[in-house]
Amino acid sequence: MVERPLYIVRGLSKNGTVTYNCPTPEWAVRKNRDLIQSKLTDVTITGPDGRILSLRELEALSDEGAVPKACALASRA
Repeated sequence: MVERPLYIVRGLSKNGTVTYNCPTPEWAVRKNRDLIQSKLTDVTITGPDGRILSLRELEALSDEGAVPKACALASRA
């Protein structure tokens, strides 16, 4: 079985580090938005190759980037 590359999304909270190992760029975009909305600091995204990605670069890799943030937030309500 071949392991799927992971996108790692991390942020700092007052209680420590929050880390998500995301199997797809779409999931990583959602988790990045969740961490920012939760007021975590120093949110970073690491790609499968170990390179730090910007949110713009990650959105370019995913279908999630086509969904405006307002629509994503409204769908959760």
